[in-house]
Amino acid sequence: MATLLQDIRYACTVMRRNIGFTTAGLLTLALGIGATSAVFSLVYGVLLRPLPYPAAERLVRLSEEHTGANSPLPAPMLSNLTYRAWAEAPRTVEQFAAYSNAQYTVTIGGDSSRLEGARLTPSLLPLLGETPALGRFFEAGEGDNGKGGVVVLTHRGWRERFNGDPSIVGRGVTIDSQPYTIVGVARPGFSFPPGDIMMWTALTVRQPAPDAVAGRRGTMNVFFAVARLRPGATPAQAEAEGTAAARTTVRPMAANLLFGVGGPPVVHVRGLVDEMTARVRPGLLVLAGAVVCMLLIACANVANLFLSRGIARQRELTVRAAIGASRARLARQLLTESAVLSAIGAALGLALAWAIVRLAPAVVPGDFPRLDAVHLDGRTLAFTAAAALVTTVLSGLAPALRGARFNLVEALRGGDGATAGGFRGLRARRLREGLLVAESAFAVLLLVAAAMLARSFVKLTQVDGGYTPDGVLAAEIYLPGGDADDRGPAMNALVTALVGRARTMAGTAAAGAANMMPLDRATQIAGFPSPWTAPGAEPAALIRALQYLVTPGYAEALRLRLRAGRLFADTDYADGIRPWIVNEEFARLYLPPNPVGYRFEQRRSSGPIPIEIIGIVANVLKDGNDRQPQPEYYRLARDEMRFSGRFELVIRTHAQAVAAAPAVRALVRELAPTAAVETVLLADRAAASVDQPRFAATVLTTFALLSLALASVGLYGVVSYGVSQRRRELGIRAALGAARPDLVRLVLRDGLRVTAVGLLCGLAGAAALTRLLQGVLFGVSPLDVVAFVTAPVLLAAVAVVACLVPAARAASIGPAEALRHE
Repeated sequence: MATLLQDIRYACTVMRRNIGFTTAGLLTLALGIGATSAVFSLVYGVLLRPLPYPAAERLVRLSEEHTGANSPLPAPMLSNLTYRAWAEAPRTVEQFAAYSNAQYTVTIGGDSSRLEGARLTPSLLPLLGETPALGRFFEAGEGDNGKGGVVVLTHRGWRERFNGDPSIVGRGVTIDSQPYTIVGVARPGFSFPPGDIMMWTALTVRQPAPDAVAGRRGTMNVFFAVARLRPGATPAQAEAEGTAAARTTVRPMAANLLFGVGGPPVVHVRGLVDEMTARVRPGLLVLAGAVVCMLLIACANVANLFLSRGIARQRELTVRAAIGASRARLARQLLTESAVLSAIGAALGLALAWAIVRLAPAVVPGDFPRLDAVHLDGRTLAFTAAAALVTTVLSGLAPALRGARFNLVEALRGGDGATAGGFRGLRARRLREGLLVAESAFAVLLLVAAAMLARSFVKLTQVDGGYTPDGVLAAEIYLPGGDADDRGPAMNALVTALVGRARTMAGTAAAGAANMMPLDRATQIAGFPSPWTAPGAEPAALIRALQYLVTPGYAEALRLRLRAGRLFADTDYADGIRPWIVNEEFARLYLPPNPVGYRFEQRRSSGPIPIEIIGIVANVLKDGNDRQPQPEYYRLARDEMRFSGRFELVIRTHAQAVAAAPAVRALVRELAPTAAVETVLLADRAAASVDQPRFAATVLTTFALLSLALASVGLYGVVSYGVSQRRRELGIRAALGAARPDLVRLVLRDGLRVTAVGLLCGLAGAAALTRLLQGVLFGVSPLDVVAFVTAPVLLAAVAVVACLVPAARAASIGPAEALRHE
């Protein structure tokens, strides 16, 4: 122990005497270890940390699909048919529960506001092991899809919306124009599903219709379902049982509307934490791999620093060996110096990781899952300590062994590097070059991956979603009681009045309204007999399309791309024929060639309704640019087609759209005083829809550029050292007539030769590993030519710059100066 303390004190003394070396090494290690620890905290907290529920490893998410079908559902869900059939006699599942996300219009004191919430089956909160802080949770049989029943507040909702009133239990509240009774408050910190949940209402999973007919009559609804597996049961066993139960159900027409037309239903059972983080898992794994590469580059860089600094210490080590120090003693001293440097670098890196984790909520996308589980804890400290140990070995072991192996007699005689060995020998030079090759290889690997993600992100943002979001203000309006059947004419009249007044507002270019619009959470799916059948084809019993209920001006406000025909006009309300506008996918699948002017009839209980196709617009990618086009049609709100209690007012402005928000809210308060209204810029929605790929591309590009900087610094240091060792040779060459450009090319050739080897190794590694990026790429292949060309060109350019300064210095050496120096 005394010897170890002596070695540590001596290491600190050496570090103080070499401030430049120490600063460079500490900054490099702090950057590598800090970034790695921060990403570890993120990966562990999001992907690996157990959920805070009893026996969380047995909690699973249930969903189903029709094999091979293109479903319009925004996320994997389960139907009430499968839920009920499976829950009758389960063997692998201990308990079932279901929920659906919801927004509520809560009216307090005459003022309405929109609150986030969810509908839960009474079994869900007990399944998660929760107990109330006040009152009780739901009881069996309470609620019917959340209407006319009871409500439970989250602790946040109770504190922020009801002022933390301890006597809140039993109080009435109006939600969506219905009377509710508050029966309980949850414990602090609990929120399910994750998000800004304020309240829950009860959800009842409906029984299948007893008169359902396969492919035709019957109702069906979908939701998120969770379950707790029985001890010893596996997800694969549960999937087999669930699939068998799903295939015993009668699948009505609604099943094809929600899940698409495909093969028989298949049930999926995945771990709850895996399903919650499925969207971000590929990107996080890519970032984890990237930060490991950067740490290895940092280790190689520090190892080269030790090797370069060892030249100046060769005489010191020789003297110590001459007075009796063994090779093991010298190696241990050098390794101790590496350990001390790594330990201090790890401490600085831990501080950097803490800052990154604290900054993360402001940087990552707003819907990033489980961000509250990301923090520095004992595991992070243990990981940082392990990272410090790894860096000690990787950056210090080879220099320590190399520094202890030299010919003592030749070193004392002043022999050259080839005979004396140690830090000056041929093997030491090859080791330095090998480390540079590794740095260059990892750097080009990261550059290729970053270029792919950046190109993928650019391609995603360049997709034409079928509309122009810039300059558009969207106002989501929620009217309590607006869903009542007798409110239909009044709702349509209100929407017409709002649109008319919005068109007269200063700065308005176009205005309209719709039941849904791009990137919102509303989706309306309609099914009806096919309006046309291709010659020789079997008539389709049912087609599926997204149904937009709009007013004139909606298409102009969004600047939908008109491909043929015309858009809606106010005069279309008076025509007896119902005009439709369809998108290109609808026309391709369900209509004859050149369909503008095509007419058909829809059967209604009131009689046939004549319909005419008056226009074709481009496909609108409603739920994001990475989605497949769905057939869509647009119809006017008239007669039996009416707006419900939720609709969106869309306004395109000549100036800044955000400036119109106060006037729009005032207009809504004037015409509908009890309504809740939320305004948002459509451009902000569009930007938020690509937050995940933007975050991954930005972070990986940052890591790649930092790695490139580290590699260039390492190359500069090695080339500079090579020039200092070759002063005599370069002076002799100059004396024999070598021109300055010849000397520059000589030095550049040696530096770029090492870089070229690393570049080729990195490209080979990238070709083998970039296939792992397939899950996070959009419109870019894993062997993208642009990325594989851009990365080596960038690395080569940086390498040339890194070598030019030492090369220019070498060319400036005069023969007399070089020979006199030697």
